[in-house]
Amino acid sequence: MSYSSALHLVRGVKSRLALSGIVADSLFELAGLNEGDGLACDALSLSDKLSHLWELLVDHAGDPLIGLKVSTPHRLGWLGVMGHIMLVSPTVQSTIERCHGHTRVGIVLPGLDRAVPIQRYDFVWCVLLRTLRRASGRDDAVPVVVEYAFPEPANAAFYEQTFGCPVHFGRRHNVMEFSDSDLVDALTPAAHASPVLERLAHAAPPSFTARVQEILAAMLPKGPPHRDAVAARLMMSERTLQRRLAEEGTSFTSLVDDTRRELARQSLEAGDLSLKMLSFQLGFSEPSAFYRACKRWFGMTPSDIVHHGEKHGMV
Repeated sequence: MSYSSALHLVRGVKSRLALSGIVADSLFELAGLNEGDGLACDALSLSDKLSHLWELLVDHAGDPLIGLKVSTPHRLGWLGVMGHIMLVSPTVQSTIERCHGHTRVGIVLPGLDRAVPIQRYDFVWCVLLRTLRRASGRDDAVPVVVEYAFPEPANAAFYEQTFGCPVHFGRRHNVMEFSDSDLVDALTPAAHASPVLERLAHAAPPSFTARVQEILAAMLPKGPPHRDAVAARLMMSERTLQRRLAEEGTSFTSLVDDTRRELARQSLEAGDLSLKMLSFQLGFSEPSAFYRACKRWFGMTPSDIVHHGEKHGMV
């Protein structure tokens, strides 16, 4: 996971806790989630730190339902970005399938040495539901069913109150299921807002292009990604990489530019990084190159985009 994505993720969780009246800076420090070198780690190590954080939060609050309570589903502007990061980053493995008029979204939060607590799944499910409600403009949208691969807790009734649907425990997978007619079809007009929402709208497996974009996003903070390095990660030749991308209507150069543009848009709207740091996180050799790219992508300079977002409540 790139430092920029990890920073967004950790700040997003901290922001949500603060909005709920929980100031937990010391707990983030104890979990090793300080906004310095502690975030510059591999995805599984970061996942273990997040699991540790939720264990500390449960102990601190004395409430095993904290993952639901700090993120009770309702519309919040920053969750479009937050939901995207949490679902497409390497710390979350997601599957999407459509069956008999329903769409099932499954997630696995991998860990290295530490078991993942149920509160992390609670939080991610609520983030996903809020993001979909915001995108569809339907605050009343609810899942058909939610399934947990955890034993049933003593307070299981609160889960059904939170999600507004049956919640089953002790299942094989962690799944949230939606009715296409109630929710997924409503996302089609807004599907362009996020690759995650587009995947939900079409209910198709991740494309080859999406796989390459994930690799590019991870490589950009180290500088401009090269075709041979991406091909090596995919264990294929450069020619095969080019052919596969061409079959999906794009090219390596276009995809690098598209990935940079989407990451720039998200980061500028979130306002978490300085413009100089963001330019390097996107693999530009100097800030002036990032400024020129923003003018080409958005017709505005990075500073103009930030000021526009602040004026309209986007940041």
